[in-house]
Amino acid sequence: MPDFALAQVDNVRIAGLAACLPSHSVSNKEAGAELYGDEIDGVIKTTGVAERRVSPEGEVTALDLCVKAAERLFERSGYDKEKIGGVIFVTSSPDFLMPNNATSAQHRLGLSNSVAAFDINLACSGYVYGLWNAAMAANSMRKHVLLLDGETNSHFASPKDRATAVLFGDAGTATLIEPCENASPWTFSFETDGSKRDALIIPEGGYRNRINAHSAEYREYPDGGIRRGIDMKMDGMEVFNFVVRSVPKCLDFLMQETKTAACDYDVLALHQANLFMIRQVAKKMKFPMDKVPTTIQKYGNSSSATIPVTLASELHKRIETDNLKVLASGFGAGLSLASVSMELGPCSCPGVVKYEC
Repeated sequence: MPDFALAQVDNVRIAGLAACLPSHSVSNKEAGAELYGDEIDGVIKTTGVAERRVSPEGEVTALDLCVKAAERLFERSGYDKEKIGGVIFVTSSPDFLMPNNATSAQHRLGLSNSVAAFDINLACSGYVYGLWNAAMAANSMRKHVLLLDGETNSHFASPKDRATAVLFGDAGTATLIEPCENASPWTFSFETDGSKRDALIIPEGGYRNRINAHSAEYREYPDGGIRRGIDMKMDGMEVFNFVVRSVPKCLDFLMQETKTAACDYDVLALHQANLFMIRQVAKKMKFPMDKVPTTIQKYGNSSSATIPVTLASELHKRIETDNLKVLASGFGAGLSLASVSMELGPCSCPGVVKYEC
């Protein structure tokens, strides 16, 4: 059994969960017809992405979507915002390089100035990392922490690149974490392989390769992709190999540490990378697909936001009434993997709200 980083946080629970998606839906059958030709039906079957929710570029951002999700959560529960001691914003598509999204969210949501606020940039594994950091912060501060997780990755996917063109959608989510004595522990496991970081990367726009006069120009690359320097470059096979090799081992390790088995869980919540990948992991873990909710078909891959989007979309009624044992895992860019064994519910979960575009 390989070694994975391990962490445990006690005495916290999720007090609420909501998601927000753009109202605009893109059909991949139409959007991918020119690029993929007769292969488009096979692409849709393999990836599972029949439709994607996409926000207007330059008009609706991850910050807007997350704020809307938080507002919906507060309205539904009649929540007292004075209880919040921290805001953590998970995103790799912030409004600005500086300042961070969390400080903007604090202001827009009318939260007290006496809160801690910071961002986490982790892409696909980000929600689980966000839960870990929010749980530790809630424990330390003895106050609620608002975890916002949103992405607008559709704007970093070239419509001319077969590796990424029909995969990515946009979403925003809000999760409230609160201190709770005697709550069941949350146990986390992590793996990082930075040697493979080029497998999923936006090569230009940071301080290593600054934006230049050619960054927004489409160019053809040796891998056959046509994209801009500010678009995602993805080696799908490298990412797939990482996922099918590492995710089941990481989850096995986590279940061994928590002395649990697949039959002990109500839900296996996986990052919605593509449907084939999800099914492969579920099969290896011996989870029946009725325990593995999916939203990749109707929303696309919204990176780190896919786990909370899927929970809010597919399980909101059960989350409001039941106590669910959840095994969750996010994986991808980095290459990075983060998993958690936890309990969820009963708590406020108004589901998914549309952001009218």
